[in-house]
Amino acid sequence: MSNQNSSEPGVDDYIFCSQCGKIIPSNIENGMCTKCDAPLNKPAQPVVHKRTNTTEEWEEYFPYLEIRTLQTQIIELISEENTTQKHVVIQAANGVGKTIAVLTALLPLCLEKKKTIVYCCRTHQQMSRVIEELKMIKQLKPISGIALRGRKELCLHPIIQKFALDAGNAADICRYLKKENKCKYFSNLVKEDIRNKVDEITKMKVLDSLEIFKIGKSLEVCPYEISKKIIPNVDVVAVSYQHIFNPSIQMNFLLNLDKEMKDIILVIDEAHNLPSTAVDISSSTLSNFSIENAQSEAMKYKMGEVYDLLEALSAILIDESSSMEVNEEIVFDPEDFIKKVEKRANQKIDENFLKSLERLADFVKEIQTKQNKTPLSYTSSVVSYLKQLTQTKGRDDFANFILKTESKAGNIVPKLLTQSLDPRTITGEILEKVHMTVSLSGTLDPIEAYTSLIGIPDENLRNLSLPSPYNKENHVTLVIDKVSSKLEDRIPATFITMLEVISEVVESTPKNVGIFCASYAIMKSILDTGLERAISKPLFVAHKGMSSRENDKLVQDFKNESRKKGGVLISVLGGRSSEGSDYPASEMESVIVIGIPYAKPIPTVKASIDYLEKQFPTKGREFGYNIPAITRASQAAGRPIRSLEDYAAIILMDYRFARHYYKKHLPVWLKENLHLVQPEKKIIEEKLNKFYEFHGN
Repeated sequence: MSNQNSSEPGVDDYIFCSQCGKIIPSNIENGMCTKCDAPLNKPAQPVVHKRTNTTEEWEEYFPYLEIRTLQTQIIELISEENTTQKHVVIQAANGVGKTIAVLTALLPLCLEKKKTIVYCCRTHQQMSRVIEELKMIKQLKPISGIALRGRKELCLHPIIQKFALDAGNAADICRYLKKENKCKYFSNLVKEDIRNKVDEITKMKVLDSLEIFKIGKSLEVCPYEISKKIIPNVDVVAVSYQHIFNPSIQMNFLLNLDKEMKDIILVIDEAHNLPSTAVDISSSTLSNFSIENAQSEAMKYKMGEVYDLLEALSAILIDESSSMEVNEEIVFDPEDFIKKVEKRANQKIDENFLKSLERLADFVKEIQTKQNKTPLSYTSSVVSYLKQLTQTKGRDDFANFILKTESKAGNIVPKLLTQSLDPRTITGEILEKVHMTVSLSGTLDPIEAYTSLIGIPDENLRNLSLPSPYNKENHVTLVIDKVSSKLEDRIPATFITMLEVISEVVESTPKNVGIFCASYAIMKSILDTGLERAISKPLFVAHKGMSSRENDKLVQDFKNESRKKGGVLISVLGGRSSEGSDYPASEMESVIVIGIPYAKPIPTVKASIDYLEKQFPTKGREFGYNIPAITRASQAAGRPIRSLEDYAAIILMDYRFARHYYKKHLPVWLKENLHLVQPEKKIIEEKLNKFYEFHGN
């Protein structure tokens, strides 16, 4: 909704660049973002069809003229009346139309039972897709929805825009600004006329978070507060995983939603990520760098007892790690470690001490905020870790390690790690309390691994694995024989063979080629063997340690080469480039997966496998080690195939992918046109030329 005194286009006359977030007028001529030069993929506007003489209630919510058979199967499974089997798990490839099918099935249930659909996504782009589909349904039915972003992304205040490093910083600054009455955007919402205008604009609407940002900016009202005001009254809220699965964020989210868990229908998109996300959320680390900086804070503000214990904590950590090699991990006993620290400091790490740490952290952040500085307290990191350590000591679903790492600057930094071993620590209670869940992914094979790891009992489960929706002619999978990423195969001759295959794939592919390696070590070996000299197209390297912004720019520069003569991107499996980005059409016409990305057999990994073997006898290693590695490879292989029209050649450069055990865990579409081929130029050239000639290249 535009300001009445402005000649700007209205909110609905804008599109939003999914790459950089810039608001762009929809009538832009060249279809490119004016800030980052990314293509503006305007959402398709299929014909909305008001169905008549329907036999099922859900049909009134499906907005398109045609419905695919696979979509009908999804809808019917979700729509089944079943009071005990409240968890639905669906494995279906991209392009099926999962999002609209799920919303079509759930909205009648949501409205009938007065529940709220919380749609968890990994990326903002996926959240926007949910909103696009809701807008189509909105033309048929009076439904409402919102995509929710964090305070940092939605804040208009210049201090937060300038100084907030993360959501925690933003919350600290926001709290102070509101307390001191220094935020006009928050204060304006108290004014009755503005509040009424916000209500009028947002009531029963379907709004993307960036549309809310635009509304807030035009009215000079905090967009985050607008979001908080809207969400209790909408049917669907699209959020990140953190809003539901991070306990501290979840608490505030439910408070703003004004709902209990039992009132939520939970959709988990890209669900194969949930087990690892849950483990990450419930794990905690503390570096000696943070401890030493917390000591400085204690000294500056004359908290002697706190300083003494922090000094003891640092000294014991340095002592315990003194004989370790860089990148080594050792297990430590938390009880023994805490006793050593307490003895050296001559005081207890108890509730009173932790409260003293919290007071220091809050005081430091308040002083920094008043000085217009980023409210960053290293003491916060210490208290957060020590709480985790003291609360989980003695539990078999957590393990504790000392790590010796090297910083970007080359400094040796010892760290403490309390590692969660069980995703159910986070997911179990949530899945038990919510009204219903729907988990979606293209890579959940076997479904048993996913349901076991997150805690869905068989008796509470309905599941469906759909066949491939793709034309078999649109993709070919070549497994290269005689090469692998096994340690014993990582010899010069192997990398020379791999380089020859890569060169042939690059030269036989009309435009862009993506290369995803099992590890940085393998990527380095490929580069050192002479990748850049062996190819004729520009090379884009996703180096270790790249920031999110640097990676986004690299990926966009690579994509832009598809409008020229093509380029080559090389990265690692499981990274931002291989799972956080899509490459439809000519943005990636061939993808090469080098090796199987098994985690290093280090103590943290061994502890996880051992724990899961106890929980799931004979299956723990498969669930927690083998399948995640194959899933990461499958995810990368599917980056170019994002719709039914896309086509690509997939080259799996590890002979093990053709073996029964590995092949059976690949997605259906990936193995339906799979060939084991020798690493010979003539064979690969012939296969690829035939494939691309068929597609008119």
